[in-house]
Amino acid sequence: MGLDAVNPHAWPSFDTRPLLGANGTEAMSVLLSDGGGDLVDYLKVGPFMGQAAIATLAPRYPLMLHLDDTLSGYHRPSDEMAERIVDLVQLTGTPWTSEHIGFSVADVRLDQALVTQAASEMLSRDQALHNIVRNARALAGRLPVPLLLENIPMFPNLAHMHVTEPGFIAAVIEQTGCDLLLDLAHARVSADVLGHDVYDYVSQLPLEKVVELHLSGPRPLAEMDASIKSLVRENVPSVAHLLSFDKENLIDAHEPMQEADYALLEWTLARTSPKAISLEYYRKPGPLREQLLRLGQILGRRLQAP
Repeated sequence: MGLDAVNPHAWPSFDTRPLLGANGTEAMSVLLSDGGGDLVDYLKVGPFMGQAAIATLAPRYPLMLHLDDTLSGYHRPSDEMAERIVDLVQLTGTPWTSEHIGFSVADVRLDQALVTQAASEMLSRDQALHNIVRNARALAGRLPVPLLLENIPMFPNLAHMHVTEPGFIAAVIEQTGCDLLLDLAHARVSADVLGHDVYDYVSQLPLEKVVELHLSGPRPLAEMDASIKSLVRENVPSVAHLLSFDKENLIDAHEPMQEADYALLEWTLARTSPKAISLEYYRKPGPLREQLLRLGQILGRRLQAP
């Protein structure tokens, strides 16, 4: 079957409660093959999976498309970029799509741990805001579905300055007209590194614009493996004049959710009306199932553990 012949699976209604989804990864595949299809309402996919893999899933499950482009560059999204995203939107049947809000540099690269690194000099706050607003508005105008923008986690390097401040995020959402994809793990990390109480931090965001939530469990640097600790030590000197970071600060680890994460979720649900909630833990089927069951109970899906 050619990609243009794929008929994406229909989406369930958003009318009664937020829908629950998880990354379309190997751990989720194990649960699906073991009869766990009722644990989720949809799967979250991205360009890194490749169109062929996405096309295999599209007729079988509702798919949510999450993108990985950089919106802080000096140039508007190209025709090629927009066409590529439109193709993915049509392939998945996604009700909306999303990008990270952008970085404090125009050019980035991913290191071996998939941490975003600066590949150009740091932008001023005003220049970063200008670039992101211009590029997000241009991209949103090219897409057949709404574009959401996601808050990113503070990591101690030059690519993450400005853009994790709640006032900056609020300004981007206001000036672009886009809705917010609120990643609560990212919010916990950013609040911790910037020295905010996380509830105060989230309260400063435009909660009335939240359409989707992302969830996972951050961890203190002290609990991370040696390779991550080494990576952070290499990065910290570049921003030591701007902020402090030590072993007790949080890292965006995508580990299982803990009680602090569930408490923040329930507090946020009392103040927002998201249409979808995506769990971004992806490592082991057992913990993934346990988290989805608990989230299902919170959302009123009334699933019972096997």
